[in-house]
Amino acid sequence: MSILSTFSRKAPNRVFVSVILGALAGVCYSALIPLVLSSISPADPNFAAQNDNIESVLSFDVMNYKLAALYLVACLAILLMRSASEIILVRVASEVARELRVKFYRQIANAPLASIEKIGSAKFIAAINIDVPRIVTGGRALPVLLVNGITLIGMLGFLLYLNADVFKLVMVAIFVGAVCYQLPMMLGSRIFQRSREAEDKLQESIKGLLFGVKELKLDSNKRGMYFKKALLGREEAILGHEKKAQTIVRATMSFGDLISFFVIGGVGFIFVNYYAITPEELIGVVMALLYVTAPIALLLGAIPAIAVASISYRKLNRLIEEIPHEDINPGLVELNDWQSLTFNQVEFRYPSDTEEPGFHIGPLDFEINKGEITFIVGGNGSGKSTLSKLLTLHYMPQAGNISFGENEVNAASVTSHRQNIGAIYTDYFLFDELLMDFTGEVTAKANEYLRMLHLDKKVKIENGAFTTLSLSDGQRKRLALLVALLEEKQFYLFDEWAADQDPEFKEIFYNKILPDMRAQGKAIVVISHDDRYFPIADKILVMEQGRLVKTPSQVQLPEQETAIA
Repeated sequence: MSILSTFSRKAPNRVFVSVILGALAGVCYSALIPLVLSSISPADPNFAAQNDNIESVLSFDVMNYKLAALYLVACLAILLMRSASEIILVRVASEVARELRVKFYRQIANAPLASIEKIGSAKFIAAINIDVPRIVTGGRALPVLLVNGITLIGMLGFLLYLNADVFKLVMVAIFVGAVCYQLPMMLGSRIFQRSREAEDKLQESIKGLLFGVKELKLDSNKRGMYFKKALLGREEAILGHEKKAQTIVRATMSFGDLISFFVIGGVGFIFVNYYAITPEELIGVVMALLYVTAPIALLLGAIPAIAVASISYRKLNRLIEEIPHEDINPGLVELNDWQSLTFNQVEFRYPSDTEEPGFHIGPLDFEINKGEITFIVGGNGSGKSTLSKLLTLHYMPQAGNISFGENEVNAASVTSHRQNIGAIYTDYFLFDELLMDFTGEVTAKANEYLRMLHLDKKVKIENGAFTTLSLSDGQRKRLALLVALLEEKQFYLFDEWAADQDPEFKEIFYNKILPDMRAQGKAIVVISHDDRYFPIADKILVMEQGRLVKTPSQVQLPEQETAIA
């Protein structure tokens, strides 16, 4: 599907009107030279002699005032129709840009988490920040192509009327020029394509700079190598591609600009020696060829923008096609009350692009009960993070099943189950707004939590939004905890929440907040290495190499027997 067809689908009537107005503007453009020639031609039988056709208009003596009036009307018509054509299409372009972005947002939001993680955020950001603006720029060049294309056709028709032999010469010149123009432009487009591919890699490097700045500051050699290989190397690659492509494109455009002058020279110095052409025809031919120079230049100038837009359009569509849609029911269904979350022979394996199989966890069998605190422990790479995403239904099991009481999790019900889950992951994101109905009761709870978490002196909540997020890592995580508590979910997962907290807030979290949530009948899962707080757990799940490695009878914790799976 082309860019024009995308615009047409968005607003077919407006695009049609824009095309018609652009075409009419082009026709009027092509009529200007014949009107001027008619005015200065002393032998034109359709108009009176110059001395007999002079009128005073606004204190000016106007020769051939009827033609002058027609000329003025044509100019005003061009102004109105061309402006209207471009304005209409520019507005449609803005709407198309918004539609593309919104489609992209929804595609990301409705994609499986595993697919989003595999593709990577850099490609998404590059598509929104680079490809969409380029597509809109290409779309805005369409009126230029339309108006000047019609103008060129009209002037070629006028040349055919003046002298058929000159018309043939011009058509041969256009054909040769088009071939000579298109070949380097194709090469330039391929180089632009390579530049666009390099920009995706650069986005990854920029992401590394932003999120790895602490590590880079600790090691000058590492920082230097990162700049040389990841940042400057890719910047140089993009710069090289852009220079080559722009050099080819601009040189080709300059050649295209001179095609008309080559033809004028050929007519004035060579053609007249072999073909009969009157002085009046020669004047008309030269004026027409001079006149088409501007439309040709504008046409050639619009082609690179449209070529780059086409590259971005294909790139964006490929990325959209690469993002699968999560095959689930987006609506909500009624669920029965539940008391336990059950994993029955659950397995999950990450997809792999190599011959080596992706990381696998399972089969897993356990229960998480309401009114209980369950700890998940294990070493790095044991599968805790993968299990956390299965618990919160971001990953769906590839074998076995998950159920909340009598409600089995499936494609029809997963959206409804997710509404009951709250989570803070190690890579959590803190929104600057509280995305909930902010009633007086919620305000009172929020202020209470701010005081409990010692944040009331740092941040306020005004109009449902935080006054600042410029906080330390620990403070931001406490703010994320506040948001999670306000959401009042039935099941909560905390992934190493207390890892970067001061002892004071660890005590608050483990010995006050979690017991209070348990007393409210919440089901709570905590991924933690804080073994000193294991006694508060009702159950501990031990992960190792993707499996649960202990059984309830094998481990005793102080003060109570726990189910250690």
